[in-house]
Amino acid sequence: MKKITLSVLLTFIGITVFAQNTDITPEKQTKKKHPRVRPDKCPPIYVTTSTGLNNNTAIIGFSFDIPVSKNVSIDAGPGTGTWGDKVYAGVKYYLRPCHRGFAFGTGLTYCPGVYHDQHDLQTIYGTTEPVEYNKNPQTNILFAAYKYWSLGRKYNRFYIELGWSEPLNTGNKITQVAGTPMSSHTIDQLGSDSPRGRRFFIRHALISVKK
Repeated sequence: MKKITLSVLLTFIGITVFAQNTDITPEKQTKKKHPRVRPDKCPPIYVTTSTGLNNNTAIIGFSFDIPVSKNVSIDAGPGTGTWGDKVYAGVKYYLRPCHRGFAFGTGLTYCPGVYHDQHDLQTIYGTTEPVEYNKNPQTNILFAAYKYWSLGRKYNRFYIELGWSEPLNTGNKITQVAGTPMSSHTIDQLGSDSPRGRRFFIRHALISVKK
């Protein structure tokens, strides 16, 4: 009797394991990795949103990156930042077709400035008083290196950028229009917000737009 019971028990366990394997195996077979399929043609335009230190389109902005060949594109757009509104236009050369991998670029940025800005600031007498001043227009030339990666299955992408922005203006960055004269330290602090120097940002998402 014990042998019969043991045989039945082993048979039941074997059937259960077989049934479980039968249920699981087809599921495993259906899970296949689908290769990423890119479109046959490169996108005719990219819509760009970006932010960063001395960014092309300031702290918050967007631009349109338009390919003119497989290795060259023109880029332009507006934004806003510490020096008010900002516009940018430039050109990029890519080392790989379809605007991927490393790229190098140059361009111009222009900020019309901010007029009649009012703040309580330190004066030449060491006091803090309300003063009124203008942030004068600024034009810069920029040089940059880029690294692009594909994002998703199509031709969306993102990149990081590192470069240098040099002002072309020779006049004062700040012009006081009312109040007790500001201290030189205050003027230098205000001028440090002007677009210039190192440029670096790591968040730059681009979305391709189909024809």
